[in-house]
Amino acid sequence: MRRVVFVALLSRDGRLALVADDLPGAPPRWVLPSGSVRATETYREAAVRVLRDAVGAMPVRGGAVEGCRWAQVPVPVGRSRREAHVFVFRLAEAGDPPDYLSWRGTTRWAGPEQWQELRARCDLPNVDMLLTGYLEGWIPDGRITLEP
Repeated sequence: MRRVVFVALLSRDGRLALVADDLPGAPPRWVLPSGSVRATETYREAAVRVLRDAVGAMPVRGGAVEGCRWAQVPVPVGRSRREAHVFVFRLAEAGDPPDYLSWRGTTRWAGPEQWQELRARCDLPNVDMLLTGYLEGWIPDGRITLEP
């Protein structure tokens, strides 16, 4: 089973950091920064590692909301089971967010009207609702299951 983390980094004005994916032979798509969870890591530890790779020493604060996409069964032939968690972080400094994050280069800061596209691109159902609920304060702290 593959364990994956996604980092949802929000600017002070509520925009989301997206990076270009690196699919060979395809035009780049804007996705959440992500990474695999190592055998000795928790999901949160992996998310902090991915975040540090993305922003370096830039001050951020973690949110208390975690979106979970549990491994699906049965799995289509030729695919492995995949469990994914989304961790929310906020930039701690006011002002415009940086145009460049060290993790993958150019960063696009997307407003809520563009978040629905992440459902298919990251295979995270209702991730747009999770982020909206976090910003608006109606998602409770803790783990939230992301289901279609």
